Amino acid sequence: MRPEGCKVKVLITCERGREREVLEELAGLGMFEPSGFRDVILGEVDNLEEFLQAVEMKPFLPIMRVVPLEETFYFSPENFLEVVKERASKHVDRIQKGQTFAVRMERRGMKGVLSSREVEREVGGYIWQLLHERWGERPKVNLTDPDWLIAIETVGNFGGISFIPRDLRQRYRLIRVK
Repeated sequence: MRPEGCKVKVLITCERGREREVLEELAGLGMFEPSGFRDVILGEVDNLEEFLQAVEMKPFLPIMRVVPLEETFYFSPENFLEVVKERASKHVDRIQKGQTFAVRMERRGMKGVLSSREVEREVGGYIWQLLHERWGERPKVNLTDPDWLIAIETVGNFGGISFIPRDLRQRYRLIRVK
């Protein structure tokens, strides 16, 4: 993920109506604030794995999911795809020949303006083409359990992207992408 010493941004989805409780419980584990969307919290932690271990030690904490955000950005609907492709291209070399990938997006806001399925298809096609050009063979997509899950999250006009390896998703039950 990130080099040692760099803060990691996270998007946390909590159980319906429990945002305030989660914010109180997370105090001391990083910097967290409401996102402006119900039950969605944005935060920044010093070490992702230490944070996930601490959260998983609190079995009754009403957190549904945690998505790390390696690259964050503000966007307009007109430049969204361009920005996401540019950010994704910086990390695509992590996918090794023979490994699989999938792109997933969860949108909050911009209803009727951005389509998650269209973005997944467009960004997935872009990454597929980059890998095909590099490897000289057809990359593999696995929509159910890829080696690399490319997560795109939006909250209004704030966005984030992360390349999440399978082993990290397997080690921490809270890392789930829709």
